[in-house]
Amino acid sequence: MGDLSRRAVVYHLRGLSFREYLTFEHSLNLPVFTFDELIKNHGDIYDTWYKSQNLGKKFQNYLVAGVYPYYHTTGKNYHQQILNTVSRVTDIDLPAIFNIDYSTTRQVKKLLAVMAGITPFTPNISKLARDLEMNRTSVLTYLDYLDSASLIHVLRSGLKSDAALAKPDKVLIENPNLHYALCSGNINTGSHRETYCVYAFKAAHQVSTPARGDLLIDQQYTIEIGGPGKSFHLLANMPNPYLILDTKEKGTKDTIPMWMLGLFY
Repeated sequence: MGDLSRRAVVYHLRGLSFREYLTFEHSLNLPVFTFDELIKNHGDIYDTWYKSQNLGKKFQNYLVAGVYPYYHTTGKNYHQQILNTVSRVTDIDLPAIFNIDYSTTRQVKKLLAVMAGITPFTPNISKLARDLEMNRTSVLTYLDYLDSASLIHVLRSGLKSDAALAKPDKVLIENPNLHYALCSGNINTGSHRETYCVYAFKAAHQVSTPARGDLLIDQQYTIEIGGPGKSFHLLANMPNPYLILDTKEKGTKDTIPMWMLGLFY
């Protein structure tokens, strides 16, 4: 058989953004914005779209069921279908790609289940290896498998190597619907916020971890994510600090409402 590696075109098909969900579910066509444009134009975006289209309620629905287009046909079975898809990825796709056996896939699923319950997860690799009865190299390798399969996001600071065996600074489930399904709906609000923000930002921006704060975007903006009590305290002296708040409908000079991140693609 001939080598197809230079002939095949590979596409990475992401789940729906909030903007795409609005088009798919409600026939609303909002523009695409970069983060720079959101910072400059968030007031106009709110005035033009938010209240007139009741986007607050639509956004909350999207966080639970809206990332994968088959939510439209599976109805109440949507989250079970997500779990079925995860099983196919871990049981069939990963062994085919990485040449791993059944016992390894079981360990990979155990690792994913642990992370789902405690993300955003700053991993203690040695402790995790002991708890799951794995060695350190296996844990790091399996994290890389799950990241490659778009089941998690592995984040590191810009100062660290992107190599598979480099210790991650933070691990999150890939998107909010997947997080909801893996946790059977019993999600931690803070985890769910950060899961969504990383999913949204990674569509169009480089995401890493800062010295302080939650996220560093394009090595330029320092982000703290939270609810009504969140302040800039942790972002003191950090470059270009911004708060991303899920309780905000309309932004201010240095705060952006979380729903607007869904307009990146």
